[in-house]
Amino acid sequence: MTTRHLLLLDAHQLALHVWHQSRLEEAQRFSLDTDGQAAFQRWLAAHPETELSLLANLAEEGFQVETLPYLRGRDRQAVLERRLAQHFFSTPLTLVQSLGHLHSHRKEERVLLAALTQPALVEPWLQAIRTARVPCAGLYGIPQLTGSLCRLLGLPRERCLILTIHPHGLRESLVMGGEAVFSRLTPLPDSSIAGMATSIASEAHKLHQYLSSQRIIGRDESLSVCPLVHPRALEAVQSACPDLGALRFQVQDLHAAAAKLGLHSPPAGNHADPLFLHLLATHRPRQQFAPAELRHDYMVARIRSGLVAGSIVILLAGLLWMSKELVIAHQLQGETAHMESETASQQAEYAQLAGQVTGPALDPESLRLLLTRYDELVQQQDSPCRAMRELSHALDAAPAVRLEKLRWECDRVRSTLAVEGSLPATEPRLLVNHFEQLLRALNDRGIRTDILTHPVDIAPDKPLRGGDLGQDNAPPPIFRLRLHWEAQP
Repeated sequence: MTTRHLLLLDAHQLALHVWHQSRLEEAQRFSLDTDGQAAFQRWLAAHPETELSLLANLAEEGFQVETLPYLRGRDRQAVLERRLAQHFFSTPLTLVQSLGHLHSHRKEERVLLAALTQPALVEPWLQAIRTARVPCAGLYGIPQLTGSLCRLLGLPRERCLILTIHPHGLRESLVMGGEAVFSRLTPLPDSSIAGMATSIASEAHKLHQYLSSQRIIGRDESLSVCPLVHPRALEAVQSACPDLGALRFQVQDLHAAAAKLGLHSPPAGNHADPLFLHLLATHRPRQQFAPAELRHDYMVARIRSGLVAGSIVILLAGLLWMSKELVIAHQLQGETAHMESETASQQAEYAQLAGQVTGPALDPESLRLLLTRYDELVQQQDSPCRAMRELSHALDAAPAVRLEKLRWECDRVRSTLAVEGSLPATEPRLLVNHFEQLLRALNDRGIRTDILTHPVDIAPDKPLRGGDLGQDNAPPPIFRLRLHWEAQP
C-alpha cells in the first residue's frame, strides 16, 4: 500500500505524519518560527520526490452559504469569483463546494464558500513547498473531512453537530445534507475529563443558539450532537450532556470510531487529529484551498505516474501477446513435425507398394502426369446412349415423325446429333403442326435444336397451298435437324 506523508498545521506547530497500511505515525515536528521553517526546508530538500498533503486546523476560517441562479461554464465561474471577492477579499486561500440544487422552478444552486482568512499563517509553509518543487496534493481543512466522517460513522447526515477534541481547542462542525456548512475552533480552558464534558455541553448550547439566530437551522428543529471522546470520558460526557430542548446528544467512542474508519493505530488521547489525517489519506476531498501554481509539480507527478503506469500496461500486454504467439508457434511446430512424420510414413508405404507393382517402372512425376491425362480422357468420353434415349422420348410425343438417318458427332468439348426424318404427305398446315410438335417435345427434354431443312418451304414469297402435296406419287417431306445438349449426355 502507498506511503503518504501528511502535514498537520495548527496555531502552534507543523507536524509531519507518515501513513502506511492504515497506520499513522508522527515523524517530526516543526515550530512556527524561522528555525522550524528552516528545518522544514531541509527536510523537503532531503525528500524531493515525496508527495505531501497539508491539513490545516486553524481558527481563522470563514464559511458562507450562497444561492446562485442556474448558470454553467464561464458565467458560473465569474459569479463565484465575484462572491468570493465580496466575502473573502483578503485571502487567496478559498474554495467553492456545491451543495446541490434547490427543487424549485428556477433550479437554483446552493454553494458553500469557504476560506482560510489568515493566509500569513500558511504562506511560509506553502512557499517552502513551492521553492523545493515537492509535489503537494493540496491544502485542506478539517471541516471538509467532517462530512466523510459523518457518513462513514453512520451519524445523521441531514442535520448533525460533530464535536471533536484537538490539542488546542474544541472543533464544532455543523453537517447538513452530508457536507459541513459551518465550523469553528473554540478554546478548551480545562482539559480534564470533567472540564471537557462541561465545555462540550455548554458549547453545544451556545452554538445552537447562534445557528438559530443566524437562521442556519430552525429554532424548533431538533439537532443531533455527536461528541467524539476517549472511552474513559464516555460516562462523564454522557452525564454532563443530557437531551435538552432541541439538542439530542449521541456520544461516540473515539477508539470505536477509529476502528470503524479502518485506522489500525487508535489515538493515544482525546485528540481526534489522527482520525482526520486518516480520512485525508483515504478519502481526500476534491476541493482544496491551495492555488494552482502550488499543485503544478503534483499534477506533473501524476501525469508522469500515469505515463509510467500506461507504459507498464502496454509492456504487459506486449508480453502477453508474445507469450500467446510463442504458444501458437510451439503448437505449429508440433503439428509440422507430426505432418512430416506422417509424410515420411506414407512415402515409405508408397515406395513399398510401388516396388510390388509389375510393369514399366515410372517415376512418381511421370505417373502423376499419366493419371492426370487419364482423368482428362475419362471426362472427355461421351456416347450417344443418352442422346438416343432423349430423342426416343421426344418421338413418342410426335408419332407422325419417321427417322431416316442419324449421325453422331463428338469432339472434346461437346457432342451433337444430326437427325434426318420425314413426315407423312399431307397438307402443309398439318405438316407444320407435326413438325412443331416434335420441336416442342425436344425442347421439353432440354434439347436445343438447329433446323437445317424445314419440311415445308416457308419462304415469305411462296404461299402455302393444300394441293401441293396431294398427288399420290409425291415424295414424303424431309427435314433435317442438329440437336445439342447443354450438359454432356
